[in-house]
Amino acid sequence: MPIPKRQLSPLIRKYVNGRRPAQAETRGLGELKPVEPAARRKGVPVLGDDQVYVIKYGTVYHTVWCPVVADSWDHAPRRLLVTLLAAVGERTRCAECNRHPKAAGASAAQEYHQQTRPTPEPPPPDAVVPLKVIGLAHGILFLAAGQEYRERFKETAVEPATPLWVDGRRDGMVVRLDSASDEPLVLVQLDPRATFRNGPYQVRLRHPLRRSATKPYAVESVESVGPVEPAP
Repeated sequence: MPIPKRQLSPLIRKYVNGRRPAQAETRGLGELKPVEPAARRKGVPVLGDDQVYVIKYGTVYHTVWCPVVADSWDHAPRRLLVTLLAAVGERTRCAECNRHPKAAGASAAQEYHQQTRPTPEPPPPDAVVPLKVIGLAHGILFLAAGQEYRERFKETAVEPATPLWVDGRRDGMVVRLDSASDEPLVLVQLDPRATFRNGPYQVRLRHPLRRSATKPYAVESVESVGPVEPAP
């Protein structure tokens, strides 16, 4: 007797079907290559020369902090990316940005320096923590920090879609911090297409993006460090 096909719940079906058109629409516009912004002001990315904002699965790029960018930051900050103007591919310029000719005429970096602004928050102590590989199981990469970072990990949260970067590629997503053991752990869900690589890693910490955060620090990313060799 054939096994009946499992039906997706309406909520999951809506999520899956909603993403497909957006992914298909942006597939031919060119691959997004996020870069680090020139600066951050209270967590907000500030553009440098030749940098622009791009919203994940968006079809336009943004030269200034227009209402579209501000709305994305308020509701889905992880979807707001920074890239180089030369790397926007076939994406077109945002119409809202065109309504700000004075701001668009100057670079975002110049605009930032001309503004009266509060003193930026200092980076958290121990902002970069070295990690070592201790295992891989069921697609989860286990990375351990030194015992001296245990208290810092207790004060650190993992926000949604926190990336693992390997050689500039997004190879996974941080899913959990575990500070219960002597060596605090970072658990990373590897992308099924990624190749597990051995070698040193590091985790970058920052202040949280969410105003409702209950912990003073958050994980910005996990990165491979220096040349790494494929695991045997």
